[in-house]
Amino acid sequence: MHYQYTKHKTQNAHIKTIQKTIQKTRKQKIRKHNAKITKFNKIQHIFYISKCESNYIDRLDSSFLYKHLVNLGLQPDTKTISYVREQQKKIAATNKLSMYDYCDKYEKKYVVKIPKNLVKANVFFYDINRNLLDKPFYDYKKHLSNTFNLEHFEINKGAIYKNIQKYNKSEIQKNPDILKHFITTSTLTEYGKNFIPGVYILRPIHGSGGSDILYINNNKELDYARKFYLIKKYIDNDKNLFDQITISKLITNLLLFKNRKFHLRVYFMIAILEGEISSFVLETAKILTAKKPYNLDLPLSKDVHDTHMDSTDADYFFPKDLDIPENNKATIMLGIRKIAKYLTNILIGSCNNKPKTILFEKQENGYNIFGMDILVSQDLEPILVECNKTPGMGCKNPETVSRLSEIIYGWINETILEPLFKHPGAATSYARKHKTYIHL
Repeated sequence: MHYQYTKHKTQNAHIKTIQKTIQKTRKQKIRKHNAKITKFNKIQHIFYISKCESNYIDRLDSSFLYKHLVNLGLQPDTKTISYVREQQKKIAATNKLSMYDYCDKYEKKYVVKIPKNLVKANVFFYDINRNLLDKPFYDYKKHLSNTFNLEHFEINKGAIYKNIQKYNKSEIQKNPDILKHFITTSTLTEYGKNFIPGVYILRPIHGSGGSDILYINNNKELDYARKFYLIKKYIDNDKNLFDQITISKLITNLLLFKNRKFHLRVYFMIAILEGEISSFVLETAKILTAKKPYNLDLPLSKDVHDTHMDSTDADYFFPKDLDIPENNKATIMLGIRKIAKYLTNILIGSCNNKPKTILFEKQENGYNIFGMDILVSQDLEPILVECNKTPGMGCKNPETVSRLSEIIYGWINETILEPLFKHPGAATSYARKHKTYIHL
């Protein structure tokens, strides 16, 4: 009896020791986390938003971003902002350009030269599409910026299908139907000279806005396409010309919008916060249509099959404006999230799951918004056409620009800014609580 009592007493003492150790470890973790927050809060983060004073409706309204940053306690780099604005006006005036024309220039002579020690910012939001505005700020240390090194993220029209297969092997082995979300694509070189029956679309890998797209459905049209691209000389870094042209079967069993072919421009974001990769898909997407009602009459017409902002008669959004049952919209969105997951796996695989290797040399955190162009089949399967590293966000009217700006910057605030600046040391775990997070 005495032995059992002593044994029980010893066990209780051991349990208490373990409990004290756990409590001590927990307190140490809390102190460590609080110390990080205290240290972080002592750092005054200053931001710079790259912009040009022009009334564009093809750019988001950064005043929404500005408000979010200020609300989080960040301060604008007012001296740099004022200096750059004045210099832009002077350069435009010297070259007899309107601000609208100046803001669209790319030549080196139009770049503002920044005096040494002027810039105080360590948080940068680049224009992305305008090197003229961004170049002066590339070499500064960045706690956060809205891009990272995309050099090894091969998702152009010619590489995306192969890389989906390469970096999603285990997923595809379990479920080969994954590939139905992607268009089988090859280069014109790989396709060869003999026509295979069907209707095909040919696109330059580095083309944009629907430029130089051709449709073919016989050998004569294939020969014409080869001659056409030879004249256009689509050559990149001395590679074989026909390696720069993709060919794929035309998807024809499509869901229509207002009796027209359409694609969704879906905004998809990959973030690297405190050394971890996460991805998110915005649940509001643009609907871009063809100019004329859908048909499969030959020869195929660009007005019927090309879907772009210019050919769309108004600003439309998914899911709001797509007139189908709510459960069908949910099915489409589920498929889109799967596509985003498989694209994220390409980035993770290409960097060997070492996120810091794709940050720039003086960069601590970053994110990039991509534009997935997605067709929807009649059976509600989303099909990726392409993924743009610098997606267009233009709208038809200023009211819609304001609406889209509020949505996108609100999304960035909730997934990037608040986690990073409110929860330093735990930014990724907070970001992943957002409803748009993609579970990998």
